[in-house]
Amino acid sequence: MAAEISAAPLRLYFVDDGGDARTTACFASLGVDLGHVHVAEQRWRDFRAELHADARLEIPADSSLHAVDLVGARGRHVHRSRSTDRATHRQHCQEVILRGLRTIASMPGARVRAVYRETDDYGRDRPALYSALLHQLNRELAASGTHGVVIVDGDGTESALRQAHRALPDEGRHIIGDPVFRPARELHLLQAADMLAYSSYQSIAKSASRAFMWHWFGSTLPGAHGPSAL
Repeated sequence: MAAEISAAPLRLYFVDDGGDARTTACFASLGVDLGHVHVAEQRWRDFRAELHADARLEIPADSSLHAVDLVGARGRHVHRSRSTDRATHRQHCQEVILRGLRTIASMPGARVRAVYRETDDYGRDRPALYSALLHQLNRELAASGTHGVVIVDGDGTESALRQAHRALPDEGRHIIGDPVFRPARELHLLQAADMLAYSSYQSIAKSASRAFMWHWFGSTLPGAHGPSAL
């Protein structure tokens, strides 16, 4: 079995969650075939270099990007602004998410998927939604004869996500092992997944204060799967 897996093409899935942590759970995944990972990472590094060089923002290339902070123009980036006023700077920060989505769309072979679930029991349904996503990814891998590794933003303490991997049946399984937990600040493509999760959630939540970005996910990533209710 090990020899078969090593000979098969490999895809990495970068996964992050969204939602409101109460009534809506959401996950987004960015799938990149191993042969394209270097190019995808370079596209993201180029994007980060543009943000650093943008005099309206000057966001350091080594700082961690979080969509929720960008939307609110929170953190030290506010104080680095050369915008004329805070409202203008807020708009520039928000547009970083749109620029990030366009960068993802430019990555060769990028596979984007987003799922969500309305719930009255978030603690139960969030891991259940992750499990449903995992089954979707496994079917996608099986259809292309590829194996995959799932990389999740986290510190490894979410045992329910690990259990979802272990519950996958051996027969027809194409996802390798447990999720690999890494902090998003260490991996560019996990920060990309964060933007996917946030923007896909806003496309279905339709919060009035985020009306400017309701269409961003769909318009920049027309080939994405979802966001779909599971």
